[in-house]
Amino acid sequence: MTLIGIGDTLQRRVLVNATDLNNIRILANEIYPIFPKIIDEFEFRMIPTAAATRQDLSVGKCCTFDDPKQFISRPEKHLIFDGRYFQSFKYFNHIRLKIRELLKPKDQIFQKAECLLPERHRNDFIICPHIRRGDFQTDDFHQPTDPKFTRAATDFLVDYYRKSHPRVTVAVFGNDVKFVYEVFKDLLDTINLPRKYSVVLTPTLAPEIDLAFTRKFCDVTLITAPSSTFGWWLSYLSKEGSVTYYRNIQETQDKVANEMKEEDFYPPEWIKLRYDNVTGRIDTFF
Repeated sequence: MTLIGIGDTLQRRVLVNATDLNNIRILANEIYPIFPKIIDEFEFRMIPTAAATRQDLSVGKCCTFDDPKQFISRPEKHLIFDGRYFQSFKYFNHIRLKIRELLKPKDQIFQKAECLLPERHRNDFIICPHIRRGDFQTDDFHQPTDPKFTRAATDFLVDYYRKSHPRVTVAVFGNDVKFVYEVFKDLLDTINLPRKYSVVLTPTLAPEIDLAFTRKFCDVTLITAPSSTFGWWLSYLSKEGSVTYYRNIQETQDKVANEMKEEDFYPPEWIKLRYDNVTGRIDTFF
């Protein structure tokens, strides 16, 4: 998406070098079956290495914006940008509607996503926390989802939105079903007991199904692991008009904070949450 956004900014056609068969394989086997419209954004050409000019862009830090407009007057026919990650919405936010259309899953995927939410909750106001654990627990770099923050932030959001929506349901996404169960076991929709609110667990079937679900149902998204890129994309592509909340990365041990310019990584309309480990209190930054 960054490549497409840079192409639009520089008013250039986006090329895929057809001499690299791995590029073709990834587009054909991994991207096209889920997001078929993306393929139309690329032009495939055999480009000899000597025919292109290489240029550094977004080198070093993962989550900062290096404005490609600085190259808009370059006369070379072919430009190759070398960099790392390109994890800033500013590369493509000016074509956000187009990005949302390109990353709209197929109808069949939406049909599978609908099966995750019981019929009785389809008209509820849906809050969607995203859980990121897995390798984040062991890589000594990222901050994995914290159970206390997750429960406190979810309770906070439910209390806030109940003031304007009488029926609020929580649908939880993530890559650690056991963890989610432990955090929300007293609130699960399958328990036939009085509870503060209902929690629906969404089993990890496939990333594109989670994406389709958030796009169709989630009125609010909550990023509990502040450097989770999948949580970021679920929020960026969620239901039109949805509101996103995220944990303040500065209050965690997440080392990505050292490579991040927050205003380049989190869109300005997203709302930062602050958590007090002593009192368990959640506050918002404005």
